[in-house]
Amino acid sequence: VVVHCKGGFGRSVVLACCLAIDRFDLPGAALLGWARVVRPGAINTIEQELFLQSFAGRADMRKFAGLTANGDPPPPTKCRPSGCSLQ
Repeated sequence: VVVHCKGGFGRSVVLACCLAIDRFDLPGAALLGWARVVRPGAINTIEQELFLQSFAGRADMRKFAGLTANGDPPPPTKCRPSGCSLQ
């Protein structure tokens, strides 16, 4: 997998870390440190840092992405004129 953005220090590294969190069930804080060792200057905003640190592992990442624990999308909603409800 190749991931890149204009500079290759912020968004692309965050996305690569998110992929690693999901694939290897690693905590975001550990990947933050690793990313800065292998790519000095990576993760260059406090928001990116806090975002990665908010994930304890795969389950948190999948919950954030709106997936179930096994990676499936949630069940579809059925909408009626009166509103939507989960089925």
